[in-house]
Amino acid sequence: MPLLYPFVVFLLLLILATLVRGPERTNAASQKDEEISKLRDRVDALERVVLDQDRDLRRKFDGL
Repeated sequence: MPLLYPFVVFLLLLILATLVRGPERTNAASQKDEEISKLRDRVDALERVVLDQDRDLRRKFDGL
């Protein structure tokens, strides 16, 4: 039974560390989601610019 005590203490410390670090992970996850949504917005804007036919025609006429 005394051999079990170090494992119990280790598990308690591990649980405590997980509880302390828990809020940091949620903030990091929300920041990551926010960055991903900003990148998606940028990609959408770039797709609109690249696929815009009027802009493409103006670019072709300017090159003549």
